Amino acid sequence: MQDPLLPLPPALDQLLVIRRWLELTLARVDERITAVQAADERRAHRLPPPEPPQWWIEYGIGVARRPDRVHTGACKVTSRGRVATRQMILEVLRTVPTVIACPLCRPDSELGLLDS
Repeated sequence: MQDPLLPLPPALDQLLVIRRWLELTLARVDERITAVQAADERRAHRLPPPEPPQWWIEYGIGVARRPDRVHTGACKVTSRGRVATRQMILEVLRTVPTVIACPLCRPDSELGLLDS
């Protein structure tokens, strides 16, 4: 009886070649399954990522590397800069006239600077 999905050749040598190819393919699939299972196990045992910092100070480019913008830790605009404390952010916003608060994450609003 002929299978409509996979017509097989009638010659024994051709069937043996197909059988060998299927064995090699199955071995590759088994190796990939083992690798994926191992990666899944490693991922399951991994520690959760650390909490993002609460504040960032973004610095400009160049030799001076002066503060350029301040961000909340949740801001996705940049991760370039340095982790900062609330006090550092307040000091930079009050003393460096060229620094701006990120217009997307609004650290100045979160700090209560816009309320007064």
